[in-house]
Amino acid sequence: MSSENEVQDEFTPLSAIQLLDAAIWRMISSDEPQSQSELIEALSRLLASWMLTRSQAPELEVLAALCKTRAYICEPERLAAAELEQKYGVKH
Repeated sequence: MSSENEVQDEFTPLSAIQLLDAAIWRMISSDEPQSQSELIEALSRLLASWMLTRSQAPELEVLAALCKTRAYICEPERLAAAELEQKYGVKH
């Protein structure tokens, strides 16, 4: 029975934060510690690459994304509610 638990633990899906961290570190191409400004630069390049690949109007949609990001930072309870809605389909 414990081997089943060990196998299940090995296959636990990564969280969105873990996936984003991995993508940022891939942009940096280094395992060395990085400054906050280097991490922000890597996140910015990642977002730009994603927007240029996936967006119809990247110049406008990136501004909308940044505004929404700021709103979630200013009101973290909105972020928690949005995550619950996405996960369970429940509006709060």
